[in-house]
Amino acid sequence: MRILPAFTEIDSADAERFEQISLREQIGQLDDSLREPLAQYLEGSQMLMSAGNIIDPLGVEKGPVVPFGFSTDGEWAWPTYWAYFVREYGVSAPDDFMEHVKSRGFVPTDLTDEQAQQAADGIQKALYG
Repeated sequence: MRILPAFTEIDSADAERFEQISLREQIGQLDDSLREPLAQYLEGSQMLMSAGNIIDPLGVEKGPVVPFGFSTDGEWAWPTYWAYFVREYGVSAPDDFMEHVKSRGFVPTDLTDEQAQQAADGIQKALYG
């Protein structure tokens, strides 16, 4: 299971287990024409866990508007906040993930219950050994 990086600006109890990148450094790096298709892919994939919403570290005045949890397409997994930051700020994902999503035509995969469980197990193994 490959996992998108976490953002250094987001506090999380498990943050040290993830590769981390700066959210601020990624702003505006995504071609505008890819914002909505990528955000829809990220949102439309299987949610494995939801822990409510957190505050946008770049817009604290908005309140808790950022989804917090974990999603997957069966091959990759990511913190659910990726879709929000892609749509809101044009944050770019790593090139290998972008190629993966483009190869799927920006269409999320519907996972069976068994595939979703395998993905959850893969994330658990990747993060906790």
